[in-house]
Amino acid sequence: MVAAIGVGILLAPMTVIWLVENDPTIDWFVAFRTSADVWMLAQGAHLNVSAGALGSSQIPAFVISILPLGFTSFLAFLSFRLGRRMSSSSELWPGWLGATATYGAISLGLSTAAYDKAIYPITWQGTMLPPLFFLFFLAIGSLTGPLKNGRESRERAALVVWLEAKWNNLGWAIRALAAPALRGGTAVVAMLHGLSAISFALLLAANWITVTRLYESLHVSFLGGSTVTIGELALLPNLIIFGAAWFTGLGFSIGTGSSISPLGSAVGPMPGIPFLGAVPAGVIGLGFAAIIVPLVAAFVATLAIKKHADEIRFEFASAWSAAISLGLAVGLISALEMGALAALASGAGGPGRLDTIGVNPLTLMAVVFVETSVVSILAAFFSARPDRADHPLLRG
Repeated sequence: MVAAIGVGILLAPMTVIWLVENDPTIDWFVAFRTSADVWMLAQGAHLNVSAGALGSSQIPAFVISILPLGFTSFLAFLSFRLGRRMSSSSELWPGWLGATATYGAISLGLSTAAYDKAIYPITWQGTMLPPLFFLFFLAIGSLTGPLKNGRESRERAALVVWLEAKWNNLGWAIRALAAPALRGGTAVVAMLHGLSAISFALLLAANWITVTRLYESLHVSFLGGSTVTIGELALLPNLIIFGAAWFTGLGFSIGTGSSISPLGSAVGPMPGIPFLGAVPAGVIGLGFAAIIVPLVAAFVATLAIKKHADEIRFEFASAWSAAISLGLAVGLISALEMGALAALASGAGGPGRLDTIGVNPLTLMAVVFVETSVVSILAAFFSARPDRADHPLLRG
């Protein structure tokens, strides 16, 4: 059912278009192959596109590797929900094995049936990556789902014991810093992406004429336009992640050599995706002020975790050591999370210059770490200052 829903949500609108706007030269299997290819792409498989003519232009061979994160998240949610239904089983591995083997067989069948010399997934990726993707989220759901009648699976019990042993073997400083740093760093990332989503919505509203003209330039019917919109929704999380990188000052690129940042944009020919009409171009007045956003987010997040920093205030003997340790930890968590999201959202999306779309994860991590750490250290002097009345090294 997970595989059927995943492929069907793509195939259904394409089938409707094929039926209503049937071109006798186009076979229904084109819609089927496209749905299967996008389904595999969303789970990590790269698509090879052979060289060929497109209109009057000759297109070289290229690879599509960018994840449509909206669709990827939907498939992950389906797998996770299935795992939660298994969480009360006495043993989880038979369910994992059976479900993953079935999913793998479906993946193999789809990658074989959807093969076409014009566009096709890398063979081993189209067969292996979807079941591994499915197993990952299935296992998370089954290991964290609700328990019925207090029954706990052997795998879950073993995981709890293993995690407790690893946690107890960590140094006292890491145990004190882990929870507040994770809360603070994640809050910074959440605020950046929340503001990015709001900003993009406002840009779409402000540039609706440009977006409408781009839709009209595609020369598609209402059904075709609806399908394009579904594709845009699948890519919307990618653009929101790029927007979060924009607020750090680093910006992002849509094609090799392009740069879209608060200090100005230099872009070449853009893909004909209507919602890209909302992307700011040219020099933005006071654009550098956007860099204040991650600084404010880091300051607010670090202040907000004061009630979760009791162990830091007890374990650390000085305000300097506590503030520097917490600030660096918050900066590290923010950098790792932003880098991971940038790596997932970026990739190759077309021929030539479009083989580079998104953000360099390592550069983004360095920028976020510096911006967040400096401000978090200052705020941590308030939220993590050791309590002289309680700390044994500061009594008397």
